Amino acid sequence: WMWSIQGEVFSLSNFFAASIMYAAWRFANAEGRAGKYYEAKLGAVICGLALTNQHTSVLYIFPTSLWVLYTLWKYNLTKIDYLFNVGTHGLLGLAPYLQLPISSFFFNARVTWGDHRQLSNFKSHLLREDYGTFQLIKSDNQSTFLDNFFVYFTDSSRELTIIVWVLFIMAMVVVARRGTPKQKEVFTIYMLMFSTYHLVFCSLANIRNPEGIYHGVLERFWLQPSLALCAMSGCGLGILVAHLIIPHQRFIFLAVAVLITSFQVQRNYYDCNENDNFFFYHFSRSILTHVPQRSIILTRGDFSANTFRYHTIGEDYRTDVKVISTEHLKTSWFYDLLKPVSFPDVEFPPRRVYQSSEGHAFYNLKQFLDLNIDKFPGVYICVNMLEDDHSIEGHYEAWPFGICRKFVKLNSTSKPDPLEYLKTVPLWDVETTPVPDILRYEPESWEYSLLQSVIKSYAKTGTFLWEQANKLRGINDTLKYEYYSKAAELLLDNRRYLEENMARGVISDGTQKVLYIFDKYIGHISLILYAKTDDLEVKKHHERNCIKFWTFCTEPYNSEELERDDMTDLITAIVKQGHVRNVAVKG
Repeated sequence: WMWSIQGEVFSLSNFFAASIMYAAWRFANAEGRAGKYYEAKLGAVICGLALTNQHTSVLYIFPTSLWVLYTLWKYNLTKIDYLFNVGTHGLLGLAPYLQLPISSFFFNARVTWGDHRQLSNFKSHLLREDYGTFQLIKSDNQSTFLDNFFVYFTDSSRELTIIVWVLFIMAMVVVARRGTPKQKEVFTIYMLMFSTYHLVFCSLANIRNPEGIYHGVLERFWLQPSLALCAMSGCGLGILVAHLIIPHQRFIFLAVAVLITSFQVQRNYYDCNENDNFFFYHFSRSILTHVPQRSIILTRGDFSANTFRYHTIGEDYRTDVKVISTEHLKTSWFYDLLKPVSFPDVEFPPRRVYQSSEGHAFYNLKQFLDLNIDKFPGVYICVNMLEDDHSIEGHYEAWPFGICRKFVKLNSTSKPDPLEYLKTVPLWDVETTPVPDILRYEPESWEYSLLQSVIKSYAKTGTFLWEQANKLRGINDTLKYEYYSKAAELLLDNRRYLEENMARGVISDGTQKVLYIFDKYIGHISLILYAKTDDLEVKKHHERNCIKFWTFCTEPYNSEELERDDMTDLITAIVKQGHVRNVAVKG
């Protein structure tokens, strides 16, 4: 359910994996030479289609193909004309790959993964060379087969319960002792699928000690072997019941199967139910609704890029907005294929690749903004800034725009007033638009990442206002206090998550000062301002509360040393909002 509502391959991939298993069952039970030959051709088409969707399908296809070839040889069906016909059906299944060079040739793709007019580029895409052909992610991390298989065993035991593993072990014994030749044949090929998948995947998946979103990356690949695991467990249960000499055994078998299935549904439905999961839809729709006409949105990461594309390409909503993936900017083919079709009026520096690690000459973010900031009403970046590009420092500021940020030119006469600007900012209204439930979505989910971004957007907007107020020190104290008040409101008035009277202020001794706004409901620490401190008690307070509640914290906000009068003004603004009963001040 989760993967069927995302721009991911796994739902269709698991459908094809199940289809390969079903084709193998049909082939094993086919009668005579004609039956085997027909099922071999049908299976070849299914295998070809599966390979166009997800590369891990080959881990089912390889052992299955060897078994099919051996069986065809036994039936005298391995002559050149027979094998050529079966192979042709496999190539027919691979036909969707033709869309890539055709699209590149006609220059009409609005989104693509490369210039596939050249055979070398097509091979690079086919073999996943951008990620690493025999790697899960582009990383130098290494993990062992036992590490990854232990993660699978732990995850499957939690999700499928240990009952499935007990049935699986029992199935191996029952099939070996009481299974018919055809049952043994099918069970053996399923076991080969399961074993080959784990032997190869668990040896090559280069995610060591997976945590958070990386655990989610690994976890989604467990669905395919779990299909074989559950099928073998079911086969074993069926054979066992069939050999029991008890009254009403068919009814008992059906009842046991229904009970196990119902138990799984009851146990997991709450976690798996995505019926109301429109969180990413609302996120991207809100941003697109509020940006001016003909704006540019630079995207970072899958969930921002895919959700914006869904609206602009899938629903033709706000097609005037230019959604550009920063990952695409790092490739040379973007400027040949996608720019002429989708971004003809966006200017790029003469150097052809942005911040590339491929050895090309590259341009930076400042050079891109210099060409486009005055040409378009707004240039934004979602969700995170480019950590490795500091070229805009001293030239542009990145003002918060909900979960995103808007680039603003420093020392510009058209620079907006911060308070007026905030009226246009689409902060997530939790009273009217639901956000992901922290009790339901695990840290490895994209929903958890989105929830972090929503909460941090309030903190970032509040600290942005505090920064603006700090610039008014000794210039306009009235406006400075107004900024402080709005900052406190943003950080404390989001009542669903920052409950009234549950804020706590802590200030360390001496000139180094820290203020924490702490909410016990989710254990989130929104730091209005943070100066480096050597106060161990303050550090322990921060770490203890982060660990106690979901390890869900913002990054500390680092600032210059604060004047005592500025601290007093800020505390006064917070107290006047009515959210804090007591403020503890040390020193």
